[in-house]
Amino acid sequence: MKKVVLSLLVLVVAAISLTACTPAKVYKFGVGVVMSVSGAAATAEADGKYGVNVDIVTVVLDKDGKIVDATWDVAQTSNLKFDATGALKTDLSTYVLKTKGEKGSAYGMKDSSPIKKEWYEQAAFMADYVKGLDKAGVEAIELADGYAASADIKAGTTIHINAFQAALLEAIDNAVEVKKAAKFGWAATIAVSGSAATAEADGKYGVNVDFTTVVLDKDGKVLNATWDVAQASNMKFDATGALKADPASYVKTKMEKGSEYGMKDSSPIKKEWNEQSAFMSAYVVGKTLADIQAIELADGYAASADIKAGTTVHINTWQATIVKAINAAVDFTK
Repeated sequence: MKKVVLSLLVLVVAAISLTACTPAKVYKFGVGVVMSVSGAAATAEADGKYGVNVDIVTVVLDKDGKIVDATWDVAQTSNLKFDATGALKTDLSTYVLKTKGEKGSAYGMKDSSPIKKEWYEQAAFMADYVKGLDKAGVEAIELADGYAASADIKAGTTIHINAFQAALLEAIDNAVEVKKAAKFGWAATIAVSGSAATAEADGKYGVNVDFTTVVLDKDGKVLNATWDVAQASNMKFDATGALKADPASYVKTKMEKGSEYGMKDSSPIKKEWNEQSAFMSAYVVGKTLADIQAIELADGYAASADIKAGTTVHINTWQATIVKAINAAVDFTK
């Protein structure tokens, strides 16, 4: 009997030793964004319009740089219309502020699709297709006029994938290692504003897309977070419906602009937007969903002095978006 007990103890100790020696899996997490703006002047026959597309791609990489998980969505604000008198022709009070993925079947692509697949289904196909690929594998995906060239991809995705590919490569380049990660999530919040043109002032549309990523541990505490905004403000037009903004100039997010954004001199704490964003991302490390929901606001700004010491910008959309990201976080290893 003593020999049996001793043998069992040896097996238990051996199992514990093996577990202790097993290195934790290494993962890297990244997000990439491609922003594009289009515009057309108004005429007597047709309304003018601006449109904004923000492709957002997230990626999880293993220790060898191969894709474990990926997501793709687009925050699209199309048909922001105005007429040849500078009047707004889009009712912003009823404008649907959802991404293509969030719209689901309401996006309405299925019937016109040659493969009878909705946009979110085709996006999910691409996100699944790239699993197991490394950066070189993603770069090797051939395009033809923005579409996939290969038949195996076209069987599941017939939409343009050039922005997806570019954003995925950016996400891979931006990926950072986070230890003890259990869940990864992301979210976007869209806001649109507009004002009509007058004889004294140009009209304009403005689009802000806040997007966040979050890495959580097994207890739901934040290990890593990011916050950025794709902003297409001052998309102007005059009282004759002529465009007064260059759509091609809107290509960088606030983080990508860095010091070019130009907030530092007017900031009461002399910090640029990207620095204040980084402060908020660092501030939530170690916090739970309940902790983040408990952050008090005053007119969209942080109410507490400890946050105001590092961030004096509005954080109401950040708070809503990171809460959304935490609630959407999934176990990426399954």
